[in-house]
Amino acid sequence: MDAFFLSPSSFSILFLLTIFQLSYALDDFHFTSCAPFDCGNLSNISYPFWTDQYNRPSYCGYGNEGYKLKCRQNQPPVMTLSSQEFYVLHLNRSHDLLTIKRVELNNTCPQPILINNVFNYTETAENITLFYDCRSRGGPNHRFSCRKGGKETSLMFFKEDENECIGYSEEVEIPIGKKAFDYLIGGISTVNESLLEPFDIKYFAYDDYCKICKDSGGRCGYKQNETSTFACYCRDHPHTTKCYQDSITR
Repeated sequence: MDAFFLSPSSFSILFLLTIFQLSYALDDFHFTSCAPFDCGNLSNISYPFWTDQYNRPSYCGYGNEGYKLKCRQNQPPVMTLSSQEFYVLHLNRSHDLLTIKRVELNNTCPQPILINNVFNYTETAENITLFYDCRSRGGPNHRFSCRKGGKETSLMFFKEDENECIGYSEEVEIPIGKKAFDYLIGGISTVNESLLEPFDIKYFAYDDYCKICKDSGGRCGYKQNETSTFACYCRDHPHTTKCYQDSITR
């Protein structure tokens, strides 16, 4: 049988491929863990979002409760804001926008969304004020029942030109979509229907730092330590804001 020999050029190519594969096999675990992922019917999702499914740890995301996604096959991901679940219908990475819609209320009373330095409303959302246990009369479209604290209660919405509610126990401001707001004011839709319409929110999560990190070949993340700071995960090890040439080409 003829002996098999590699030519010098073939041997060089094989050697380089081996070195290339070994270098990637030794990538830092933060870098490999934080690769983009698919979640439900949304694809190529990355920082600031994360999920405890698919072995994607929380340090790959911003860490806030709203950025944790629940993935469901061929369905919109679900996020939690102020203990309420919302479908994520669309993710606009260019403008850091999320189109969200409340998951069915299932007879539970809606709650305000806590707005902070992480999330904020856009011009596609309008706040409406709802009154609990209002004794004033209102049209059927402006009142609905729900359960709060295990008890049946009622909520009522009033347009600005109507008399304020009398004898209510609590009032809350709830965001709804701008189109839903117009329909509610016009008497076309009910409060319950309006609460289930989508609207946009803007998210904030060290966006400037993340762009620098990604442009340098890194993947963005978040250090969950005593300082809770942004991290740029590179092939060699985590850096503060960006990867350096030796960490990209090693």
